[in-house]
Amino acid sequence: MLPTQKEVSLAKDFNGLSFPSATQLAYRIGGITFGLHAEGELLLTPERELRAFAIVPGLCDVNLQVAWADSLRVPDSTLLFHSGGLWSLFAEPAGYRFSFLSPLLGMTPYKEAWLDPDFRFGRVLLSRGYFDTDRPVYPLEYPLDELLMIHRLSRGEGVEVHAVGISDENGRGHLFLGHSGAGKSTTARLWIDRPGVRILSDDRIILRAREGQIWMYGTPWHGDAGIASPDCAPLTGIYLLAHGTRNERVSLPAGRAAAELFTRSFVTHHSEEGIRFTLDFLDRVAREVPCSIFQFVPDESAVEVICRAGA
Repeated sequence: MLPTQKEVSLAKDFNGLSFPSATQLAYRIGGITFGLHAEGELLLTPERELRAFAIVPGLCDVNLQVAWADSLRVPDSTLLFHSGGLWSLFAEPAGYRFSFLSPLLGMTPYKEAWLDPDFRFGRVLLSRGYFDTDRPVYPLEYPLDELLMIHRLSRGEGVEVHAVGISDENGRGHLFLGHSGAGKSTTARLWIDRPGVRILSDDRIILRAREGQIWMYGTPWHGDAGIASPDCAPLTGIYLLAHGTRNERVSLPAGRAAAELFTRSFVTHHSEEGIRFTLDFLDRVAREVPCSIFQFVPDESAVEVICRAGA
């Protein structure tokens, strides 16, 4: 069936890719592909930050059907985790179900997502009463897209960390970790105008093992500096950010480095298996990549210290 004029107008050329229909959407983050296929009259559109990560639709690592629902209810299955905010996770006989509810919108869920145990296939339902059904939607609106990534990574694929990822002019990958307020956005701004530098993200980075070493990948979930790139780089140095009166690097032993990485990671708290994998993976990262505390002053001198250290 040929796409309608409405579908053609929505299927814009994102990131140099022409989509055959606005009923399909696919993207790649951290080397993992996600595909969405809309049912019925529902039409899809990516969020602005996601467009640089778009790929041609097809069979992906994670495949999701998306549909409207007349109404949704809170699952009566086993509650695994409540975020304290919009979402809760429930155990289902053949998988998992995320339920999204906000008292500001109403007392019934506005969205839910069911996934198989390996987070390879699933279905997203959107409650008609909470959406303008005449307009295209991005059904994985934050935090669902990031939740899917974190859970897929925990199946032995990698870890997402709270960090800035920077590839310098020589291709070396520098990871600057920190909680909110530690200086991640400041660090990104200090590097952004240097020739040959690529900033992968100013807030969320994915770490994965590839070709016998650790690589870092950009994500669309950016911080205050608004920087998000689909690029990747081999990881050569890890720095725990701290404000200081002068620039100083203090090396960390692998054991403490792994613990510091864990406190700045996004983990599946409900899953013993997922936490065990995350701990093992971060232990490998800490043993293979030099890690230090980096007390810095917010000017160009901080960049020069890192460049000299990697020379």
